[in-house]
Amino acid sequence: MPDHGQPPAGIDASIATAARMYDYWLGGHDNFAADRIAALKLTEHAPDVPFLAKANRAFLGRAVRYLAGEAGIRQFLDLGTGLPTKGNVHQVAQAIALAARVVYVDNHHCKSGCAHGPAGRDRKRNAPAGTGWGVR
Repeated sequence: MPDHGQPPAGIDASIATAARMYDYWLGGHDNFAADRIAALKLTEHAPDVPFLAKANRAFLGRAVRYLAGEAGIRQFLDLGTGLPTKGNVHQVAQAIALAARVVYVDNHHCKSGCAHGPAGRDRKRNAPAGTGWGVR
């Protein structure tokens, strides 16, 4: 989603989002100028935010590596998926155990709609806004 060409349908590149700002802080490429500007402005007032974003992603990696490795977990449910970026749950889990499966759930179609693993082993679900997660 970088500023090359048009954003996908339904995406307003002129309005920053927390998910794309997070992607920017992680060094991803799924963000726009508005996201980068807002991220830099926020960082002026809270300089630790980029570090905290990276620390949060590092924790996710450690937790999934432990669960897939030492605990032997093979099924993962990622609630509040956010935008796919580096070190997604399926990437980390399947690096340990190729048989690991992940279900991604988010209340925004672009977030969970973009989340998938290799060979269709992972699934996505969009939870309707305002109705709870809708996961049963």
